[in-house]
Amino acid sequence: MRLSRNFKTACGHLAGATAALSLLVGCAGGQGAHRSVAPEDGPAASRTRLPVRTGAEDVVHTALNEKTYGIRLAVKSLVRGSRDDLDGVRVSGELKGKIPYYLTYEVTNTGTKKIPAAYEVFRNLALIGTDWTPAAQVESIGSGIASPCPDTSPDALAPGDSYTTCGTYMMTKGVGAMTVTHSAGAGFITPADGVAAWPVDGGLATASKELARQGDTIAVRWDAGKDDGGVLELPATLKYVREGDPADLAGLGLDEDQEGRVPYYVAISYRNTGGKDLYPGQSTSVRLLTASGQQLGGAPGHLLDRPEVTGCPKADLSDTWAAPGATVTQCTVHLAAKGDEPVAVGFEQAGEEEFTGWRARVS
Repeated sequence: MRLSRNFKTACGHLAGATAALSLLVGCAGGQGAHRSVAPEDGPAASRTRLPVRTGAEDVVHTALNEKTYGIRLAVKSLVRGSRDDLDGVRVSGELKGKIPYYLTYEVTNTGTKKIPAAYEVFRNLALIGTDWTPAAQVESIGSGIASPCPDTSPDALAPGDSYTTCGTYMMTKGVGAMTVTHSAGAGFITPADGVAAWPVDGGLATASKELARQGDTIAVRWDAGKDDGGVLELPATLKYVREGDPADLAGLGLDEDQEGRVPYYVAISYRNTGGKDLYPGQSTSVRLLTASGQQLGGAPGHLLDRPEVTGCPKADLSDTWAAPGATVTQCTVHLAAKGDEPVAVGFEQAGEEEFTGWRARVS
């Protein structure tokens, strides 16, 4: 995602009114020329090199025109910056108060065709926070001010050629970095064709420590609608997370971008604490959270045009309204890229931009 607003320069002009966000911009006619520096440069107190796994992975780059190219992607370093890096920049909008992170990576064209717009590789690279949310991608360019993270990616990349560049992200203050992820195809909410991840040491443990254990009952907030009680706090229990086989869903007429994915079956029970019958629609708020930081939505098993889906027994396919005090169980089917291990189940809280949930024990 390339942002096109949210920052203003100290001179009062909107930065990045074109397709890309200009993160670090000096005033026209400012002193000195643009100087490229490494993210690790600068006072040690203001920038911290993080323990991210480094190394190369062979992945598929999906361009904006949906053409695909084979590349070797190597993460070199991940550095957390500070507000000091934004001196001379006035921040506004949704990025205000966020902290910059700098990812240095190398791209090699392993195919036989030239890759046009090779800078688009950054679009498929996500930095996932310990709140399971991708950091905002921005461009780091400017005049008259040194950029801690210069973008040196070329317009095109010939077969066998490589380039090393740096990408800038903005993360909510107080949220740590969990993993760097490259997704081929869709990814994040919908299942990707393939996922490669470079985890940050301790990131997953931090992201999971506030989650309940599988089998525990926690309160989730679900909006039942104005006429049916509004936002309700429902006691919810994660019953199981089961791994299936792609063959389980054969004959269901899945979309092309869903075929070949690994199905996971997630069952959660909810108790109706309201004064009216409860509609069994809580599954729209359920996400399967994976080691690569993906948030995978699911489909209720009873909507898959089959009397019973392997992994979702009929007893866990409630599709009728639950009376006050009654319990309803819903089993959802989530599709993940092969090798992307589920680690938690999240519930998107009504009226809040955050998850609650459970650590997953896949069976």
